[in-house]
This record gives sequence, C-alpha cells and structure tokens, in this order.
Amino acid sequence: MTTRSELRAQRQETEAVEEPVTKTPARHHFLFRLWGIICLTLLALGLLLNVTLLNPNFVKKEITSSSLESIMMSQVNSSLTQYGISTSVLKKSDTDKLITQAVDQIYAGEKINLDFSSVVNSVSSSVDSQLAQYGLSTSMLPAGSSSAVTNNINSIVNSQLNTPEVSQLITGIKIAKTSVNIILVICLISLVLLIIRGVWQRHFVKNFSWICIVASILYTVIILVAHTLAIQAGQYQADLSPFIVQVANDFQQQAFSGSLLMAGVGIGLFILQLVKRR
Repeated sequence: MTTRSELRAQRQETEAVEEPVTKTPARHHFLFRLWGIICLTLLALGLLLNVTLLNPNFVKKEITSSSLESIMMSQVNSSLTQYGISTSVLKKSDTDKLITQAVDQIYAGEKINLDFSSVVNSVSSSVDSQLAQYGLSTSMLPAGSSSAVTNNINSIVNSQLNTPEVSQLITGIKIAKTSVNIILVICLISLVLLIIRGVWQRHFVKNFSWICIVASILYTVIILVAHTLAIQAGQYQADLSPFIVQVANDFQQQAFSGSLLMAGVGIGLFILQLVKRR
C-alpha cells in the first residue's frame, strides 16, 4: 500500500515535470515570435526607405545618372530659348546644380525655386567675348539689365515647374517621412522590449534566431514584389521607363544588403544555440 510520504513525493515529481511547460507555453512563444517578425520586418523596410526613396541624396544621384535629367530640363530649355539663350549654354554641371536645388527644396517641403543666375552670367561672358572683337562690352548696356533677365527667367521657369503634381509629391513625401519615422520608433521600442524579455526569460537565442530568419525571408519577398510592380508600372510610362527600372534595381540591390544582414544574424544565433546544447 502506498504511504502518504510516497504519494507526496510522486505529486512533487509530477509538479516538477509540469512546471516548465506552464512557464513557457507554445502560444507564448508563437506570439513572441510573430510580433518580433512583424517589428523587425517593418524596421528594416523603414530604414530602407529612409536611405533610398526618402533620401534626397539617393534621389539626386539617381536623377543625375539617368536619362531623366534631359527630360526634366527640356521644359527649362524651352523657357530659356524665349530669351535667346541657346540650350548649349546649359552644361552638365549647371544641370546637376539645378537638379540638386530642386530635389533639396522638394524634400524640405518647399516649392521649387531655381536660380538661373549662373546661366545668365555664362551668357553674359559669352557675349562679352564676342563684343570684345568689336571693341565693345556689355558694361555699355543699361545697369541692372542682366539681373532683370535673371529674375524673369527664374519667375517663368519656376512657375512652370511648380505644377499640382509637384505639390502632391511634396505633400506625399512629408506624410511618408512622418509615417515611416513613427513606425521606426514603435518597432525599435518593441524590439528592445522583446530582447529584454527574451534575455530575462532565457529564450532570446532560441526565439530571435527564428525571428531573424523568417523576417529576412518576408522582407525579401516584399522587396521582390515591389520591384516587379515597379517594373510593370514603368512599362506604361515610355519616357520614365528607363529611370524607373534604374531606381527599382538600385532599390532592390540596397534592400538585399539588409536581407543578408538579418539572415546572417539569424544563422549566427542558430549556431550559438547548437553550441550551447553541446
């Protein structure tokens, strides 16, 4: 017959076996990993947008190294010809400066306000060299005529560039920047809290190895889908198609760096987990 002491010992052994299961249920780990995957994926996407499409330096580099530069300046050239200024006066360096001005102003939330004084000065210098052959100079022209021409060009060209589409773009960039920054803060705080909890409950390595691997896969799939959709959308824009393809490819290439980083961290945690078991 089983004694009371034996029954008590059996009950304690049963509770000792069941205790770890009640401390870390499967549902707890599932929700922990799910929230970690969502936060890490959104964090990676937000950082990617901040260094590419929402970064004026990235956009300037893409525009000045593509055929879109000549398309953007065709409208400017049409205004310059009204003043008898040859399009050959507008050099590549001048165009790059004007694009830099426009992109910086748009990303700062301001209207486009380009300054064509350098172009007018180049024209004046060219006229000076030609008049010098006849013993004349532009200094003989009425004072302030050059500045008046510059002001007129600035006014006309800028009014043509500040279209409703540009206004919508400025507003869209503002909203995108604010939204992405809010998401980044939320995700970063959430991940820090998850890391602290995982370390405290001693399941950080086990759970975050899965979080990093799955998040890198999900992140890569999203990037591939976005790249495909961008290429397809570019097919309906004949003039912009080469530029869209270029930006989509550079965006994807930049994104793969983040994907490899997350996957590398996940694999490293898996290896650490195997070493600990030994």
